[in-house]
Amino acid sequence: MRNSLLTCLAVLAATLFSASVGFAQTDQSRIGSEYLPADALATAVLSVSDTMASPAAEMYPTEVADAWCKQNFGIEAQQIKQVKLIVGPPGPLGPQIGLVFSLTADFDLKKANPQLIDIQNAVDIDGKMAYGLKQAPDLVIYSKDPRTVLVATADYLPGILLAANGQASGTLGRMAESTPHDGALTAMMVLEPVRPMINAVLQTQMAQMPPQFVKFTRIPDMIDAVLMQVDLDDPNDGMKLVMVAGDEAKAAECLDTLKEGMLMGQQAFLAEMNQVAPNDPMAEATARYMRRLSDHYVEMMTPVQKAEKLTVSVDLSQGMMTQGVLVGLLLPAVQAARSAARRMSSSNNLKMVGLAFHNYHSAFKKLPQNITSKDGEPLLSWRVAILPFMDQAELYRQFKLDEPWDSPHNIKLLDKMPEFLRHPAMLTPPGTTCYQRPVGKGFMSPTGELKFRDITDGTSNTILALEAPEAKAVQWTKPDDISINADSPLNSLLDNTRQGFNVVLADGAVRFLSNQIDPEILKALLTRNGAEIINDF
Repeated sequence: MRNSLLTCLAVLAATLFSASVGFAQTDQSRIGSEYLPADALATAVLSVSDTMASPAAEMYPTEVADAWCKQNFGIEAQQIKQVKLIVGPPGPLGPQIGLVFSLTADFDLKKANPQLIDIQNAVDIDGKMAYGLKQAPDLVIYSKDPRTVLVATADYLPGILLAANGQASGTLGRMAESTPHDGALTAMMVLEPVRPMINAVLQTQMAQMPPQFVKFTRIPDMIDAVLMQVDLDDPNDGMKLVMVAGDEAKAAECLDTLKEGMLMGQQAFLAEMNQVAPNDPMAEATARYMRRLSDHYVEMMTPVQKAEKLTVSVDLSQGMMTQGVLVGLLLPAVQAARSAARRMSSSNNLKMVGLAFHNYHSAFKKLPQNITSKDGEPLLSWRVAILPFMDQAELYRQFKLDEPWDSPHNIKLLDKMPEFLRHPAMLTPPGTTCYQRPVGKGFMSPTGELKFRDITDGTSNTILALEAPEAKAVQWTKPDDISINADSPLNSLLDNTRQGFNVVLADGAVRFLSNQIDPEILKALLTRNGAEIINDF
């Protein structure tokens, strides 16, 4: 899944950072083929010192950047002349990358922050002494000379160094030789080598796409190359995006597809904004403004076709003028999207818990309960009992199952709480979790011996586990769960910071229950044998 996601991102970046054909000029600097291995797929060049010195960057936090670089690397940000990014083909853990920093001052690795660079342990890479980055174990840093520093994935560094002399042996390198770079940023990528990978990923997703979105999967087949350039000092065309299609007919088809996509996006956005209370002048005025603003941006971002090229030119000053207003207006939507994403992440955690319960039941013919002593004294939580069924067998073996959760030995394992027990949106103390079982008469409590056949109300109508409120988080190894009053069950679960909570049912399905749920329905869902009739919830 991680590789597929990274591949998708790299592929989508191709439509923004691909190589252009026919943009060569003789009086400008070029991206150049230096440090580009033959298999390199993408590159980008950022002129750091020139950008920081530009009047357009006057309000950028350059002092902060200088201070951070000085504190951690012994040089100021404005002493970085240029940064060149290289992206190689996907490896086992995702795309291989490299960064080449060209400096105007000498750099000494020994003066770097030891919390960032493992300077005590050198890594021999083809005879070159590099050092690992503590915050990114897959990356190493290497000082080619006092004014050239490389940061790259360890297995890609040798290839980048071999290409340091600029011999254009690959498709990307040859294109880079003729692609001008005279602004703040120029980026490009070779699309053809990854097109089969793009289409394979898209094919796997098409079955889940709404029919109206399927047509957009043809865009990678239409576009051969794209050039993107950013020049902060250009008053008219501060950003230029030129997409090069296979021929004029493909360019026209791509243009129609992009126009349709932008129209769909605008309509969805305005539909959300138009959900205003009637007779609310401020809300209605805001909706009218968003209509006017969206019309402007759709017009500005619609490409202009000339033969096989589609060009978008953006005046960066217009974007900056409305940036603050847009942030203020769209922040609630962004926050809502983040909340939905976190809710989905928590839902996945509960799905894993539900699956572990079913696998446990298949193995032991009963549901996991708190681990007890021979005398029935609760020692450890059911969350410890399901560890072997959550790919956590090694952690499970570290527990002494005949000792309580807070014994001198077991208490040391509190800090090793698995990630699936951590709620992505709750600021709970370390080692605590909100994923709990409901405790109450007739509930799926973690005590006694229960089997699926004991759920006479039906597994799809019975809550197995749920998200307790943030304030009621418990130590994950402690045999402790949320007690719920059957007469007023919702009161135990209400939390002013959320609009509802996820539950996993005994059949493994995860549902989101609103704070407005009928308390009687919630009580019926909590009991396993109450003989209630539950319709929809």
